[in-house]
Amino acid sequence: MCDYYFDEDRGVAYKIDPVMTSVVRDESKSNPKGILVHTDVKVTNLKKEKVRRTISEFFPSEKYDLDEAKKVFCDTLLTKYIKGAKKISEEEYQTIKAKFEM
Repeated sequence: MCDYYFDEDRGVAYKIDPVMTSVVRDESKSNPKGILVHTDVKVTNLKKEKVRRTISEFFPSEKYDLDEAKKVFCDTLLTKYIKGAKKISEEEYQTIKAKFEM
């Protein structure tokens, strides 16, 4: 399920896909090297410009497990990316998106 945000000051709507985690292993495939956490973000602004970005970060597996890495990713990197935006419903997002695309 996606999350939706809107920043009124900048006139930007965000659609954020679910945050995913993957274990990255070394070449011998025996030991995990770390955890890759990533999500796709679609940004639509008042100028009818759409941008799709994949945001990701690598976490060492010695310091983080999958859930901890996901939480740190959401609390730091993702929060900085959508700073100033408030969470909205999918219906509100569709309404805003329709206004932008007129």
